[in-house]
Amino acid sequence: MEEHDLLATSWTWAGPEPVRERIRAVADAGFAGIALALDDLHEVRATTGLADLRRMLDDAGVVWVQLGTLGDWWSTTSRSDQDADRGVVLEAAATLRAWQVVVRADDSVPGVSLAVMAEAWERLAVQAEGVGARLVLEPEPWSNLATVERASRFVAAGHPNGGLLLDAMHALRGGSTLASIAQGVAPSALAAVELTDGLLHTPNGMTLADESRDGRYLPGTGAWDLPGFVRTARGLGFDEPWGVEVRTPALRAMPLRDALRIAAAATRAVLDAADAHGGPPAPAMPTSAAPTSAVDFDASRPPVAPVTPLAADGIVPRRTGPASSAYRDGHD
Repeated sequence: MEEHDLLATSWTWAGPEPVRERIRAVADAGFAGIALALDDLHEVRATTGLADLRRMLDDAGVVWVQLGTLGDWWSTTSRSDQDADRGVVLEAAATLRAWQVVVRADDSVPGVSLAVMAEAWERLAVQAEGVGARLVLEPEPWSNLATVERASRFVAAGHPNGGLLLDAMHALRGGSTLASIAQGVAPSALAAVELTDGLLHTPNGMTLADESRDGRYLPGTGAWDLPGFVRTARGLGFDEPWGVEVRTPALRAMPLRDALRIAAAATRAVLDAADAHGGPPAPAMPTSAAPTSAVDFDASRPPVAPVTPLAADGIVPRRTGPASSAYRDGHD
């Protein structure tokens, strides 16, 4: 079977161990990419420094670097934490030669308008381009861009440096099927893919956000057609790296090196199954009904021309103190 580049998302490699030790564990498990969370970026910047982090990544052979996830990037009200997050992400993207900067949509009530978000998206896409990274949106079922099809339209209408992150759990729980993804996601917009497995329905007593934090099973061990999902992404022109996002209480209880090794092996088995399958992808992924589950796309709608980008802002102030990572302890 052919070799594939895998990227360990921030939850997959999170833990109490020092960053250097965790990066080495990621590389030893066979991952070629890594996603760095905001907490890790703040902590490293305030201690060893971002240049030292780049040396750690180089020594480990990490070639794909993704940063995020950044929230509230559309706000026009200056707040110290928000400004610090944006500042450290842009600084880190330049120093670490990051591939992508990931942001999330709005999950507040009543929420920000998409028009306001679109203007801020243009500005941030220009800023990310200025430091050599692509700005990538991760839609979530509980946000104002609840489906990947709707998020694809938002991205495709904006700056060409913008892209879409296709997460298997968020796509499924948002109501998408393999067919709707193939028809409703613009190939030019698709920038990143994350693989995870899950149960046929969201477990009783869990919200969608709870499941996203604690119900991400090893690829190939759940109810979803992940080989078909991979083939659908490939049909849209996506190649590599394949993000691996796994998070369950059982995996968090394991030694990090063991959890990473098992996650990489499980994901490679799914990719091998996708490689070996010569037919078309399955017509649909199982789904469970939810208030946000209606698929929102129009396959007949013509592409929207990119909006002229706005001028880039300067890098904003940064938070000075470290922020401890608590991902493997169950915090979002």
